[in-house]
Amino acid sequence: MDNHSETLSSVEDFLKNEAFRRWVTERQPADRAYWQAWLAVNSDKKEIYEQAIATFLVVEGNKIELTDHTAKQKAEQIVDQMVDFSAPVRPLLGWAKWMAAAAIISVLVWWRMDTDQVGSQARVTRATERKETSWKQVKNTTGIPLVVLLPDSSSVLLSSGSQLRFNKQTNQAQREVYLDGEGFFEVTKKPDKPFIVYTPTLTTKVLGTSFQVRSFDNETSAYVRVKTGKVSVLSAVSPKKPILLRVNEQLRLDTKTDKVLKQSRSVADEQSSSIISEQFVFNYTPIPVIFGQLEDSYHMPIIYDQQSLKKCTFTGQLNDVPFLEKIRLICLAIDSTFEVVDNQLIIHSHGCS
Repeated sequence: MDNHSETLSSVEDFLKNEAFRRWVTERQPADRAYWQAWLAVNSDKKEIYEQAIATFLVVEGNKIELTDHTAKQKAEQIVDQMVDFSAPVRPLLGWAKWMAAAAIISVLVWWRMDTDQVGSQARVTRATERKETSWKQVKNTTGIPLVVLLPDSSSVLLSSGSQLRFNKQTNQAQREVYLDGEGFFEVTKKPDKPFIVYTPTLTTKVLGTSFQVRSFDNETSAYVRVKTGKVSVLSAVSPKKPILLRVNEQLRLDTKTDKVLKQSRSVADEQSSSIISEQFVFNYTPIPVIFGQLEDSYHMPIIYDQQSLKKCTFTGQLNDVPFLEKIRLICLAIDSTFEVVDNQLIIHSHGCS
């Protein structure tokens, strides 16, 4: 899916969402799997989701003379497709209320388009622009992994051919990102704000840890691999049953057979990114050596005066912290500062005596 479910908290949010509209209109299996996983994580929004289905069908039905009875049947069919998630199954309660509201919305849409098309379009455009400005999408077409720095100081090593979408605002109740492809995540610990990674087939929820997710549309398998900490994973196959993964464990989903396998990462194939097995443990290690390892692992140039730092060393374990936190701790130890400029890391230091 190329347009994910962003932050959906109202019927209007759903109606503006391209992925939701495509799902209700086309009901493709891949979209069904994605929305099952989304509902499993956002069960408190199920009623709004169903209400949005009813509203969408009425609004669209006005264009193709869809009757209220047919719209109701279609809405129930769509909701019934999610029975793997919902418990217990129930009819669409409050249908009359939803239909009335939907009918009002459809009339307002028609009236505004008919009487003030230019002004209405301008308002919609401005609203869309405001919504889009809070989200950022990164596509990696460089041919090598790319470090993406998130607003909460978490980091993602995004593989080539992958894309990531995240909210630039930091005042959200939970931290949500949408991944198409592969990424290695190092998440800042914030127990009050869960970190959730959505893909079309897997949903991964953590509080603070490092792990790798891979889910390409053109591949028949997807996986989550844990380096440090633990994560909870929901698959499209079993959206109600989270699977807990700990250090050196992985979950693999075969998207052709819908089989889910949990196993030790030691038996995983060698396709895994080297960074997930890389150890960042140092004992009086020269700073130039550490910076060299970080450059090789994260593919971000680190600019510094090698001559002034050649006598500086660092001791510590940095496996379970994001990229910038690694740099911050190293600079703290050697009384230095840093800044990120044009995707390069610049170190300012007076050296060590």
